[in-house]
Amino acid sequence: MLKGTTDGKPGQHQEGQNDRPLSRMPPKAEGGRTMSQEPKPAYLVPPDEGRALPGLRMVHKVAGDRFGVPMLIMEGVLAPGQLIPPHTHTQEAECTHVLTGELTFEVGGEVMTAVAGSYVVKPRGIPHAFWSAESEPARVIDFHTPSGFDRFYDELEAVFTSDETDEGARRAAEADLHARYGLTFHPERIPEIAARYGVRP
Repeated sequence: MLKGTTDGKPGQHQEGQNDRPLSRMPPKAEGGRTMSQEPKPAYLVPPDEGRALPGLRMVHKVAGDRFGVPMLIMEGVLAPGQLIPPHTHTQEAECTHVLTGELTFEVGGEVMTAVAGSYVVKPRGIPHAFWSAESEPARVIDFHTPSGFDRFYDELEAVFTSDETDEGARRAAEADLHARYGLTFHPERIPEIAARYGVRP
């Protein structure tokens, strides 16, 4: 609160004294820091932040190990014609929120179309697959609970981006990952889905 004096009387403001506008005074935080020097909030993830996995076209936004919460939240992009092959999680439940585009999901044998704004629940232990049969990429947010599956994606990214040229060694590394993280793929279903919808893994 600004105080001025007129004729020595407190509480009255005299023109010309302490007239610097409040808007020009940088806001102060505790300890004398300006607001621009304040530390970033511990529980805020801005739109442009997260751990990117370029090989998988994914970004970890909320990792349980970092925030102490039992979930993983990530953003991803599916290219036109891309298939996430049928698989089953034995340790996590998932939910996909379609941000843009349109995706087809098969969950527990039920096929459904998810337009932008939809949520698709994929319970633990239920086989599921999804794909983009459209001409434009689709953006999604994927939720996993409990947390920990982000480490699977980190290791898979390393496999995809390694200099290993032996296809057998690469497949062996993927199989080891699947076993350690309780993930079972169902490759026998891929030809049927690929032929029917014109998609590919």
